[in-house]
Amino acid sequence: MRILFFIIVLILLAVVLVTGIALLGRLIKNFQPGKSRVAEDVRKMKAALQLFINDLIPWNKDELDLLSFNQVNQKIKKGLIKTGQGVITSIYHEPMIAWSYKKYYGGGDNAVLYAATSHHEFIFRIRNRGTAIIIDGQEIGELRPNGVLYSNKTQRMMARINKTEAHLTLPVLFGDREIATIKSPDYVQQTNNRAFELLTEMNEEEEAVLLSFTILELVNEVLD
Repeated sequence: MRILFFIIVLILLAVVLVTGIALLGRLIKNFQPGKSRVAEDVRKMKAALQLFINDLIPWNKDELDLLSFNQVNQKIKKGLIKTGQGVITSIYHEPMIAWSYKKYYGGGDNAVLYAATSHHEFIFRIRNRGTAIIIDGQEIGELRPNGVLYSNKTQRMMARINKTEAHLTLPVLFGDREIATIKSPDYVQQTNNRAFELLTEMNEEEEAVLLSFTILELVNEVLD
């Protein structure tokens, strides 16, 4: 009986040890993931969102002004590794942007956000020092905590989002030119449900930068 007891104890210890090693390995991979790990996570995010991406409405300049704070198909999971996904719609409840988020284990900002419209693909690598913004496979720059986007090519300010104390509206400037104002949920309840107000005609690069800023704001609203 004693031999059987010791065998059972050894088996249990072995199971605990193997489980512990597997858990430790998972935590290590999700603590400071390398580029290949992040790329694999993004691939999985895209695959998981594919049905939603297929249903996104065709995008044109007229659609930009219709983007709203409405979100559907939201799924937020909290724990050691926080994840989330959702679909941002127009003011007419048409699906416009699908997104997926993963926060890696550990304190501070360490996450990846994937988002897609029918015509653009966005990847945000979020860290304490700033957020690298990749649009259609090309890293355009890093958005620092002060709201300034520094160009990846020139290392100079490309655009900025002005954070205000009231946080009701967030002016977005491309260079020295104000192109739009992103609204807060509190503000839109007083006016309409549009996510931002366009102030001028934009080229494709300016539109993509505005969208990247807006996606970050809208996703953060539901993750906080």
